[in-house]
Amino acid sequence: MAKKITAAERRHMAYLRQKGLAVGHAYETKLLKARREEVRRVLLLCQDYADPERWPSVIDEQLTESGYIFDWYKGLYINAGLPRAQSITRDLSRSKAADPSGMWEQMIAQYARERAGDNIVSVTGSLKEELVKLLRARLLETDEVFGVEKLTQQIFKDYGKVATWMVRRIAQTETMIGMAEAGAMAADTLDVGFTKQWCCAHIRTRDSHLEMEKVPPIDKNEMFFVGPERARMRWPHDTASGAPASEIINCACDVIRRPK
Repeated sequence: MAKKITAAERRHMAYLRQKGLAVGHAYETKLLKARREEVRRVLLLCQDYADPERWPSVIDEQLTESGYIFDWYKGLYINAGLPRAQSITRDLSRSKAADPSGMWEQMIAQYARERAGDNIVSVTGSLKEELVKLLRARLLETDEVFGVEKLTQQIFKDYGKVATWMVRRIAQTETMIGMAEAGAMAADTLDVGFTKQWCCAHIRTRDSHLEMEKVPPIDKNEMFFVGPERARMRWPHDTASGAPASEIINCACDVIRRPK
């Protein structure tokens, strides 16, 4: 039978989540600004081609986020993750032990580089696909013949209507992943036995995660088996064993670690 999560534990997890998401919101703004500048740059390049049918290839070949995405991941993961690592240390050691923040920062930065490297193709690919979709829609939905300058202005305006939700989904998901990984790094550096219990935020929580909260606490080295696919996850937002995006994106769950 699952151990009952106390009101105090829920308040603590909610506080940590909100603290991290505040950082995520700031980085959402940073990514939104960087993306707008990159989209504007590429659309200006499109103006060199009078035939809009050439523009999808220009977007595909020229649009890149490599100039800012690695630093964005690093900054987000460190600023959202380091406070989580410090909190985990206090919770598990029950003392103000030495704070190895420098070591954690290096570990978090390394993970951020790996995560950015794994994601940049799909993340930027989604942006490219959205721009081409907006271009096709603008060309199909009107009989008006646009000049290239006006057409790029219209596409940039259309992009502005979807830019925020696209970036918000990335920022919120990556914030939670960054906090989860940083917390796990800290827990693993402590010579402390502990159990793990899935904790839902109860904010539009998916059914598969509500079921996980009913699972009894497991040992620190055991896995959760989540959803109909029985995805293997060490904690909420864990991507290491191939959990599907449906169990990770927009998830607000957390894990409670209790010392034995």
